[in-house]
Amino acid sequence: MTSLPPEVAETTTRYLELIDKVLPDQVVGLYLTGSVPLGDFHPASSDIDGVVVVAEPMTEVAAVRSVHEELPAKPAFDVTYLTAEDLAVAPDPSKPVVFTLDGVFKEAPYGGPVSPVLWSELARQSLAVRSAPGLTIHDDHQALVDFTRANLTSYWTPSFDQLEAAVADKPGDEVLPDWILPWVVLGVPRLHALLATGNIISKTAAGEHALTTFPTWTGLITRSLTHRSGHPQHFTIADAKSAVPYGREVVTTALAL
Repeated sequence: MTSLPPEVAETTTRYLELIDKVLPDQVVGLYLTGSVPLGDFHPASSDIDGVVVVAEPMTEVAAVRSVHEELPAKPAFDVTYLTAEDLAVAPDPSKPVVFTLDGVFKEAPYGGPVSPVLWSELARQSLAVRSAPGLTIHDDHQALVDFTRANLTSYWTPSFDQLEAAVADKPGDEVLPDWILPWVVLGVPRLHALLATGNIISKTAAGEHALTTFPTWTGLITRSLTHRSGHPQHFTIADAKSAVPYGREVVTTALAL
């Protein structure tokens, strides 16, 4: 197995020790997705994302909740509990799902993080901490493309409308929480890159993609990349106001692909 960052190795090792005690023989696989297998993990800003493959649908919810409560709060350990049978077919957003978000244990009556993106990440570029024998994952590229397009219109377009309204009457020199702008500026070009190249890429790679594709916004993109690399930047309302037309350009261009 590829060497894990120390924080990831510590959390995943502790998790498996604890979960195997409360659910013996039930966790048959643990796969990391997101920034870790993409080589873009930053302890100060990244989560540990992944999928826990269980032998049977999750029923011992209280026991699993207690395990997650014993794990480090940061980096957040964000996983979705699924069976091999779930993963062998198209994702079903109508089924109940158990997962963690920002390290907080959740039960959703439907959906949760279940989507073609998670399935494709798992199939294409996950990192096995514990391998589930014979695991087959339903990776439907057209479903991934359709989901991405829908996300651009249902999530990102209204998000930029909301951002514009939120900052409209605020002074340009007001300082923002430092995570907001990098999350936006590096997040939306990931979807553009997927539609342009067919590949799921990291936030850093998305920023590099944006530098080439949207050079008008080089300053904002470069500062967001610098912040992600571990060199904090100060972002203001003026930056947020610039991020709105940038984001809309990325969305419009992506939907035209």
